[in-house]
Amino acid sequence: MVYIARWGIVATGWISERFFVDLITDPATRGVTDVVHKPVAVASRDKDRAEKFIVDFGGAIKGVKAYGSYEELFADPEVDIVYIATPHSSHYEVTLQALRAGKHVLCEKAFTINSSQARNLVEYAKSHNLFLMEAVWTRFFPLSLEFQRILHEEKVIGKIRRVTSDLAHKREPSVGSRFYQPLLGGGALLDLGVYAMTWIQMICYHHPENMKSPPSVISSTMLKAPLTGVDESTVITMVWDKPHIISTATCSLAVKSPRECLVRVQGDLGEIVVPISTNRPLMFIVKIFSTEDGKPDDVKTYEFPIPGQTGLFWEADAVARDVRDGKITDDIYPAEESVFVMEVFDKVREQNGLKYPPEIEFVEES
Repeated sequence: MVYIARWGIVATGWISERFFVDLITDPATRGVTDVVHKPVAVASRDKDRAEKFIVDFGGAIKGVKAYGSYEELFADPEVDIVYIATPHSSHYEVTLQALRAGKHVLCEKAFTINSSQARNLVEYAKSHNLFLMEAVWTRFFPLSLEFQRILHEEKVIGKIRRVTSDLAHKREPSVGSRFYQPLLGGGALLDLGVYAMTWIQMICYHHPENMKSPPSVISSTMLKAPLTGVDESTVITMVWDKPHIISTATCSLAVKSPRECLVRVQGDLGEIVVPISTNRPLMFIVKIFSTEDGKPDDVKTYEFPIPGQTGLFWEADAVARDVRDGKITDDIYPAEESVFVMEVFDKVREQNGLKYPPEIEFVEES
């Protein structure tokens, strides 16, 4: 029997557009037959924007409701799962509202502003038997699953020694830009650092020998934007004890990442490289070395084209199955892992004296 996931979309920005289009993409194009997605409602602070959004991206789909407030969408009994794509400075507040209304939630990244907020959301969802997940879409790509299988099960590069992961997009500094606004949680760390950390998590946090022990954040460096004081570039160095791996995650608003290599995993026998994009990867390359002349003996490229549009549908499929099966957390990306990421980011900000305004750092009693 096919499960129909009934979605409400909160906010109408670019990522909501992509998510909406992917929701209505025929699941058969990616070999999915057990779930389908039905957009039920779209909410914006401006109802006209919600209506325009539905017309622009819904096409011939009938019956999608437009709301001029998030509260109206949360009160709609036809909505089972809420996708939240507001600025991440309001993720905590809006997600808590949705959970209080009894809705399952998929919330965009960064999950929250700090770990206290993340932990509060996870505890509330658990205590009320509601599904909650951060929308780290990259974790659900077939490429990412095969990458982890080859790395951790086949152990093609032997013992992992060092990992580097980067995501940088050049954004011109401006007081009016959301990327540089403290009140919107601006800066490279929360906007891009999540992606750099995603690969560190898949490689180190999910290493079979790691009992989910936290790493030591031994060094972190921020170059702060002169206009507003948010981080323009950040480097996070971590040491993992079980097994002993050193990892470095970098993110920046000042430059673009090099296309040829954004992730490199170095082991005793070789390395795995992910080029082009850490958030929407299309391939990874395995290189095996038997000598020290720098030339690989064997090179294999694994390519994973994305059918249809952006690739957000894989995380939506996972959420739909979890809700169908009565789960409150996902096996691939459990909500507790989002808390872990925010704990790392808290340490980074503490070491560099970066605080956001109290209006967005607060933790409301749930």
